[in-house]
Amino acid sequence: MSYWLQSLNPEQREAVLHDHGPLLILAGAGSGKTTVLVSRTGRLLEERLTSPERICVLTFTNKAAHELKTRVVKKVGAPAKKVWTGTFHGFGLQFLKEHWKEAELPKKFGVIDANDALAILKDLMKDHVAYEKERFSMERLMAKISVLRQTGGRESALDDTIESVMAVTLWPKFMRRLRYLGVVDFEELLLRPLKLMKEHKEIQEKMRARFDFVMVDEFQDTNNVQMLLIDDLTASHRNLAVVGDDDQSIYGWRGAEVRNILDFPKRYKPCKTIRLERNYRSSGPIISLANCVIAQNKDRHAKILKPGLSDATGEMPELFVYDNENEEVEQVVAELQDFFKQGYQWKDMALLYRSNSQGGLLEGGLRRAQIPYKITGGTALFDRKEVKDVLSFIRSSLFPTEVSFRRIINLPPRGVGDKTLENIESLSGEQAFHKKALKWALENEQEKASMGIQNLFSFLEHLKERLVNDPQDAETVLVREFEHLGYRQHVFQSYRDYQVADKRWLGVLILGRILDGMFSRHGRSMNTLEKFIDAMELRDPVNDDKEEGLNEVQMMTLHACKGLEFPLVFLVGLEEELLPHARLGQDVDEERRLFYVGVTRAKKRLVLTRVKTRKRMGRVQPVAPSRFLLELEQGLYKEFSSGRPLAAGQRENMMADLMARLNAKIEAQSKEE
Repeated sequence: MSYWLQSLNPEQREAVLHDHGPLLILAGAGSGKTTVLVSRTGRLLEERLTSPERICVLTFTNKAAHELKTRVVKKVGAPAKKVWTGTFHGFGLQFLKEHWKEAELPKKFGVIDANDALAILKDLMKDHVAYEKERFSMERLMAKISVLRQTGGRESALDDTIESVMAVTLWPKFMRRLRYLGVVDFEELLLRPLKLMKEHKEIQEKMRARFDFVMVDEFQDTNNVQMLLIDDLTASHRNLAVVGDDDQSIYGWRGAEVRNILDFPKRYKPCKTIRLERNYRSSGPIISLANCVIAQNKDRHAKILKPGLSDATGEMPELFVYDNENEEVEQVVAELQDFFKQGYQWKDMALLYRSNSQGGLLEGGLRRAQIPYKITGGTALFDRKEVKDVLSFIRSSLFPTEVSFRRIINLPPRGVGDKTLENIESLSGEQAFHKKALKWALENEQEKASMGIQNLFSFLEHLKERLVNDPQDAETVLVREFEHLGYRQHVFQSYRDYQVADKRWLGVLILGRILDGMFSRHGRSMNTLEKFIDAMELRDPVNDDKEEGLNEVQMMTLHACKGLEFPLVFLVGLEEELLPHARLGQDVDEERRLFYVGVTRAKKRLVLTRVKTRKRMGRVQPVAPSRFLLELEQGLYKEFSSGRPLAAGQRENMMADLMARLNAKIEAQSKEE
């Protein structure tokens, strides 16, 4: 038997042995989908059905892509490194780098994130009188511009709100500004390749002929634009295998289209569908509860999770009903401490909740009890100002864009005010902004800002050389260089609380560690430094290896927990208006899927909580249990009011302990007398 088929169950083996044509792998929670993707890739190469560079695996994180490639290379060897694995945005970036001329982009174009794109839009809004009179949501306005971009400007796709009218006006201005700055945003990384393939048949034919097999992981998270890109890449052969679970489609609010996976068999006829229903993560009782949750959704691919572990038994899930949120926090903390005494590590336990607002009270409880914890899914590393600043310095040292250079021209302050910027902009010619800045500085040496700008260019020139050639590690070099620049002092002066500043500066250190990791994998060179900038601008989540092994309770929202698993899970706040959420949960099916995702993170123990009253808008109000709880069969969980009842023998032990302490106290007092 082939190495790639060993230890697989019959359904996994069937998926791995599939060769040509469309394949839908419905991979239930904990069913080993990554193993299937790895094994199928390895088998295609082992049996020489294609060569490594002709396989494309599209994922949603570079971490997933790296894991897949590493596992295949370990068995197949170095040639497997040529398998193309990466994110959709990474694919788009590589495509545009290859066809930058046809895309009418600078050869060294930049990539901006959603926050920078919103800042550009806000700046464009200032020219409109309506900006002062109307209260616009920049996010909603950008979403409407996104609709126009995806539909080629079809106004009929919008509603008749004032925001839609503004979107029609601002869309061409926004695109012109991106072009002027020499950058693309995340959306353009996908839209521009589609446009190029439509307009240039030779590029389209070249891309369609590039891969023999295309695979897509987490297919339920794809949006319409990504689906169109997949269609185009596979049009000539239709050797497309997609892996996903419609029951875990929870990102509709950011554009994911669950219909992509629901309608796949119709879109790609004739399609082979294989269901992976054996769950190798959770105990039998947890799986039973999960099946009951998701069965309430009618528009889904039929599948039922089955215990894949040899021991399908386990502890029944528990529901605790508390009077109020303060009691909920106190009792959850007590439960955590009790499980710790039973032998669980802090890192084995996760607190999951629907809304970030729930995390504050829980965090306070953990702090009071001195329980170590880590919050995941808060401000991402790449959203931190200091990280974006340092990335702008590194990018500007390699090839400045107007966005990156404008960000740092007066950072730390070097006397470059609005007047100086106006003078720089007024210089004639079609030169890039950073070239105009250097020209102005050289021609106006009597000005206060001139020397500061010249020193900045000197710093940038040396920064890239030292990052690549210095014998010390990149983290040390970054710290040293930015201390000499005065940037570290600027950061610490920007925050009143030293601990806050130190935490912000930590982002710079983490960035250095990530760069060191890339240097160790790809070699210390300018080429790797460019790869680093590309990866960071694509904002793929990166875990700090030094934090991986810390023994801390994990706190996160239900959206942030997808793809993770924990021996013990607390799912907190199961009430109407929290889950489903009153404001964000209009799609009840998706909210139910969110509950299902939370339940299926648990391996051994699942604890659910709700309260009878909760403080809202400054007033304590009665709250109803979540409809998702009411849908569950009573026999699938144990329900307790307030705390856990004492187990057999526990009361006697507590009384014996109390009496022993009292006797010891009496004895000590008698000795003193």
